[in-house]
Amino acid sequence: MADRASELEAAASLISLESLDAANAAVIMSCQEYLRLADLFSRRLASVWPEELHKFGRALALTILGNLPTRPGTCPFCIQYGRSQSCVGCGYAGTHGRCDADDSSFSLFIEAFHTLGKAIYQDTGKLKCHPDDARKELSSSIQVSLDLAMQMIENLPSNSALELMERKAWYLDQMIRVLPVALMDPDVEERRCLVQKALLNYW
Repeated sequence: MADRASELEAAASLISLESLDAANAAVIMSCQEYLRLADLFSRRLASVWPEELHKFGRALALTILGNLPTRPGTCPFCIQYGRSQSCVGCGYAGTHGRCDADDSSFSLFIEAFHTLGKAIYQDTGKLKCHPDDARKELSSSIQVSLDLAMQMIENLPSNSALELMERKAWYLDQMIRVLPVALMDPDVEERRCLVQKALLNYW
């Protein structure tokens, strides 16, 4: 375990301040956009008819997923080693496998992530709980996710790529946990568990 920690620290130590700043800015932008959208969901919830709560929950869940920092622009390694360098010298590739390899840590995560999104999108059935319970679940998901996004913005490290990657992994896991899956088909919960399992090796 100590060897692994040393490998990650060494990989992150090669990230330039410019790459780190660019990744931080992109993460902040994704969080800010989510805060804006989540505020709209919060103000809308009280007026949603019971028969629309399932659709509302799916929309909220997909909005959470769509605004998480999973894109290359939010990764200091992709910013520094992508495009012109074609991942040559990338410390993330050296410790987790190249992101475009089928069995790499990121590929396994992003495949599970997309499968979860697909399961939510295709869950067009009925509400799987009482409307009162659904409304409480949705209210909690919105509030907790808002708090998490604000915490992410406030606590982003300014000078450590290692801490940024750790923080991103934590944020992804916590936001996945607050998805309102109680409203949906049990298959969605199973898919969420697979994403959380894949996140164990994200960083």
